[in-house]
Amino acid sequence: MDVSLINVMVLALFVVGGGLVALMVTITQRSYKKDEKSEHWVIYPTAKGEKPIRPVTAEED
Repeated sequence: MDVSLINVMVLALFVVGGGLVALMVTITQRSYKKDEKSEHWVIYPTAKGEKPIRPVTAEED
């Protein structure tokens, strides 16, 4: 089987690209976990199954 330089380069770019995507996903997940522990993490009312906040109309402002 004859392996050309182009095929090796394409395979190498594919592996490197996949590695970069995996790295970005890992960093993002760790960042979210760190944010969840922060005191500034926002939990929206509907996330716990509570009733959503009703929208404020222009007349009420």
